[in-house]
Amino acid sequence: MKSISNPAAFLRKQNQAGFIQAALLFGIALMTAVLGGFALANRSPTSQTDVEQAKVNASVILKQASDLRDGVARYSSDFGSSAVQSTLDFSNTANQGLFDPTARYASPQIMPTTAFANGEDTTIKSPTANSAGHWYINKVTVGNALATGAADPMVILPGLRQDVCGRVNTLLYGASTIPAASTALSVWTTGTTDGGISSVTGVAGWPEGCIATSDTKYVYFKVIQEN
Repeated sequence: MKSISNPAAFLRKQNQAGFIQAALLFGIALMTAVLGGFALANRSPTSQTDVEQAKVNASVILKQASDLRDGVARYSSDFGSSAVQSTLDFSNTANQGLFDPTARYASPQIMPTTAFANGEDTTIKSPTANSAGHWYINKVTVGNALATGAADPMVILPGLRQDVCGRVNTLLYGASTIPAASTALSVWTTGTTDGGISSVTGVAGWPEGCIATSDTKYVYFKVIQEN
């Protein structure tokens, strides 16, 4: 049998070969784990991005509605609280509209399209009596257990995603439950018929919140003057 001329060198080569093999196996295992995790994340039906997006959109809704209410307060200061119910609209008509170009009580509010459900109207509307930006005004719906029981003018944002609607209620009241109204979306956006929120279970005392309509649309409302 042939003898090894340099046993120490031979052992070093074996040790190096074993180290390289172990490193390769570790690298392959690590890559497999990363790729597996990436694939699992992509298969998830609700990604973390969707959750964060719903949070952001809900926060924007609340901020925009607050800005509109502040504008109504300035309008009321100039013309009196009764004018909010009688003459206020969403037009840019002087001494009448919330978006009066001279007084500038408020500006049309534009929501990110990601806040709306698939197939909903996301058209940015010019200021009119009934709507502007993505918002509507409703002056015939009575709030639920608010003030005297008279109609409470409110701003309306229709067509929201369900998760955004639930997130709004979570931010306001700590729960994602979405109360259901017995009226259709058109009742809310036309502003000609009471939306019936005064009889909706779970919204007593709510000056704002998100509800589901009878045709399974999700609508945010905010009272801009309690009567």
